[in-house]
Amino acid sequence: MPVEQQLRAVGAATGKLRLLGSYYFFFFIAFGALYTMLPLFLEGKGLSKQQASSIMAVGPVVTVLFQPIWGMICDRYNAQRKVLIGTLIAAATIGLIYSFGDTYLLYLVLFAGMALFHSSGVPILDSISLSYTQKHGGDYGSLRLWGAIGFAVASWGAGAIAEATDLSVIFYIYAAAMFVCIFLTNGLPQESTPLAGNMLHGVKRLFFIPRYLLLMLSTFLVFGVIQANNALYGFFYMAIGGTVAGVGLSFLIAAGSEAPVMRFAGKLIRRYGMIPVLIIAATVSSMRWIFYGTEPSAVLVMWLLFMQGISVGLYLPAAAQLVREVSPPEIQVTALGIYSAVGHGLGAMTWTMVGGVLADKYDIFTTYQLLGIVSWLGVGVLVTLYFVNKRQRS
Repeated sequence: MPVEQQLRAVGAATGKLRLLGSYYFFFFIAFGALYTMLPLFLEGKGLSKQQASSIMAVGPVVTVLFQPIWGMICDRYNAQRKVLIGTLIAAATIGLIYSFGDTYLLYLVLFAGMALFHSSGVPILDSISLSYTQKHGGDYGSLRLWGAIGFAVASWGAGAIAEATDLSVIFYIYAAAMFVCIFLTNGLPQESTPLAGNMLHGVKRLFFIPRYLLLMLSTFLVFGVIQANNALYGFFYMAIGGTVAGVGLSFLIAAGSEAPVMRFAGKLIRRYGMIPVLIIAATVSSMRWIFYGTEPSAVLVMWLLFMQGISVGLYLPAAAQLVREVSPPEIQVTALGIYSAVGHGLGAMTWTMVGGVLADKYDIFTTYQLLGIVSWLGVGVLVTLYFVNKRQRS
């Protein structure tokens, strides 16, 4: 290949990587504004902690049902970009009308609608990114870190703006970020996948892959609790004497700490392996929840928020790469969708609802102690996965 063509190819690949990073950034700006502040918005509308938690939990319920469907549509028709455009337009539109709700049921239904459509984003974007970096070079973690930066910026920015104005501003930030993603979608790489002759047979195969099942179970326990923290943290931080702006600042520091860790996650994974990195991430996360159960000071909590960077910043890229490694190539978007739906969606739904009930019945500190125990069980599953993987390779 002539030098000029090589330079053009490198330039095109660099441009696509920048576009993928920008997509993660704006997509997670939407999530950062919505998920960190919605529980406080709902509480301000007169809902109880249990009601607010149940609304937050309905999102993962919908995700469990529809994320695999979006994945199967993409794998069957190779329609990643079309699915993204259609679903994100719908999500942004619902976001714009959310603040006009006035009853628990309406808030519940509207949030379910938002979750139904924006649940398509992460598995599709992850699949495109993993495929593109594998073929053209680059590091998935270096792309995914822009999601962490976007989440961090939105968490702090939405908190500061909401305290100065009104919490309903989070829905306009969410919708604006989604519309930016829609604008960027046509520029995404069109990564084709081998057509699955029998999609149902391919999906059934996933449930006979022990490493895939163990990873889903560990993610259900470990990352489900991490997701529950997004809904419960505002209540926790206010209970230790914090403010609404402080909640946003906490998410800025926590999510911001993920970015530098994700930047080097690929090197750590190549050196130590995916499963050992997952075990380290899950262990740090479990220690964090037990610590929160000790009623620490707000200052100490702020100082130790970097623990989220280690846990989330390592767990997400290692888990996504492991899913891709163990799943058949013709159903990888589906595999990521099912993994995300069960591990992230069902896990978040379960532990957010459990957390809301415990917080109302006991207190937020007891809630974190019990969720910490759940997370430690996930560490045990990952240790089992390590030995299963070792035996399978030998």
